[in-house]
Amino acid sequence: MNNFEKSLFDKTVNKVLETGYTLVSVEDTKEFGIRIIRFTIENLNKEEPISCDDTTLVSEALSDLLDEIDPIETEYYLEVSSVGLEKELKTTEDLEGAIGKFVNVKTYEKIEIHKSMYKEFEGDIVSVDDETVEIKVHIKQFRYPVKVARKLIAKIRLAIKMN
Repeated sequence: MNNFEKSLFDKTVNKVLETGYTLVSVEDTKEFGIRIIRFTIENLNKEEPISCDDTTLVSEALSDLLDEIDPIETEYYLEVSSVGLEKELKTTEDLEGAIGKFVNVKTYEKIEIHKSMYKEFEGDIVSVDDETVEIKVHIKQFRYPVKVARKLIAKIRLAIKMN
């Protein structure tokens, strides 16, 4: 998040919590020349999916707050959405919560997995610590345990397993 997005996150996180949800991120972007302020939320009970009624409730609460604090000088669209099935895992808590789940991993540089070099791969998270993420990597019909240094991970997200 840039400074503006972080500031907006800090100003709105409690309002989202009041509605019963967790604010995951704030994104200030332009699409087709239209400024969009995108809030991504998650249910406090992470097992429950978020409905359109839920995003409407949060959108109305945020709209009222943004009108009150007026942090944005130009016209914009307010968008509220859920994290979705392919949520990016950004924090240690996210990674620990995904142990046993299937993920897609992109690294900054190629790493060796069973005698070949890969910069992108998929597999199941086995364990997480401050320095590494252990993943049982899926390559064709084989599974290889690999410890990946967290500093080498450019992006890791939940993925949909295709059998």
